[in-house]
Amino acid sequence: MRAVILAAGEGSRIRPHFTEPKPLIKLLGLSLLERSILSLRECGINDFVIITGYARNEIIDYLGEGSKNKIHITYLHNPNWKQGNGVSAAAFKKIHRPGEKFILTMADHVFNPEVLKTFVQAAASIGHDELLLAADKRLDRVWDLHECTKIKSAGDKAIKLSKTLHDYNAVDCGIFIGTEVLLQALEEAVSGQSYNLTDAVNILASQGKVKLHYIKADWVDVDDPASFRQAEKILLKSALPDKDGLVSRTVNRKFSLPASKILCNTAITPNQVTLISFLTALAAALSFALHQPALGGILAQISSVIDGIDGEIARLKFLKSNYGSLFDAILDRYADFFIVTGMAWDWFAKAGNLAVLLVTAAALTGLPLSMLLKEKYHSITGKAYLPRQDDGLLKFLPANRDGRLFIIMLGGIFNMTPAALVILAVITHFQALGRLAKLRKLL
Repeated sequence: MRAVILAAGEGSRIRPHFTEPKPLIKLLGLSLLERSILSLRECGINDFVIITGYARNEIIDYLGEGSKNKIHITYLHNPNWKQGNGVSAAAFKKIHRPGEKFILTMADHVFNPEVLKTFVQAAASIGHDELLLAADKRLDRVWDLHECTKIKSAGDKAIKLSKTLHDYNAVDCGIFIGTEVLLQALEEAVSGQSYNLTDAVNILASQGKVKLHYIKADWVDVDDPASFRQAEKILLKSALPDKDGLVSRTVNRKFSLPASKILCNTAITPNQVTLISFLTALAAALSFALHQPALGGILAQISSVIDGIDGEIARLKFLKSNYGSLFDAILDRYADFFIVTGMAWDWFAKAGNLAVLLVTAAALTGLPLSMLLKEKYHSITGKAYLPRQDDGLLKFLPANRDGRLFIIMLGGIFNMTPAALVILAVITHFQALGRLAKLRKLL
């Protein structure tokens, strides 16, 4: 299935605030148009048609033929782009293939990734005489409701669309699964001097051919600085992984997300951030070994925060890779080993008894068990192990990596390294055994 992206407009409301053409305005390190493309690429779409008008040459120069993003791009130019977005959408008829379904969206719409994934999956349910439209009936969550195209609907069918409707129960999100019937309706609307996409959709709605797909996550039409900031918030929130532990959710992300917001606009890569996190962990280990536990604890916690930034940047800029995930996992294990070894050296230098060896051995054995169990669970079931969902009461135990590093920070600040090591040894094994007992009934 191909995706058709309308990138023809001037964007007069936002233009005074940015120097670039609207589709090329950078949002967290990627242009709006590039973000639309990469979001759809994540859904398995690799063939794109970009319909240009204003700033045609700048867009083509920026994106090229698509090879840098591992996709294929075809450009269509609409010289009459000022008339309305329906005229731009109608340009696709020149290269439309008989019987082809296609996705139609706007370059300036930003979606939580889950919106696009579920919408693309719904394409299979649409017949060749229908149009599928993404709609949002969570009216209290819609950004700038006044400017949205309203929908009067009955069940999953649209009856009428208009920005000026008073009797409505949903709004148009600006993404469609189109077929020949949409292109025919566009031709009919334009020939009748109705140049907006909504005019064509209303023709189909009057025939009962517009089916609605109700979304369950956030989106925004980026039209001005306020909606641009809202788009940042939506994307930053979407970068939070479901696997987050309690400390990551309540503490670390309050620092990592603002940092990622800044770093996304630089050339830094996720793997470089992973390396910085590892080096910070080595500095923490060295601080403990040099009997500076407070500094060691603080550096360990800073390393934990940085450890979240690499994944955030990878998700926000579509830089996720299997090697990056492996690189992060291996360096995390090394980092944990060096920090605990530094703590053990600090304790041994002060106490010098056998307990140091036993407790440290127990802690080092327990540290990798959380990750090992998650990976093994995934390899067996094909599903991710999500502590918040799968751990039951164990989710309150700070035995995942974010919780462990938080304990190390507290142990360092309060000069209680032995206590911190004992706690690490106990909770990591308790979590592992608890998960084994729980999963015995499920696997």
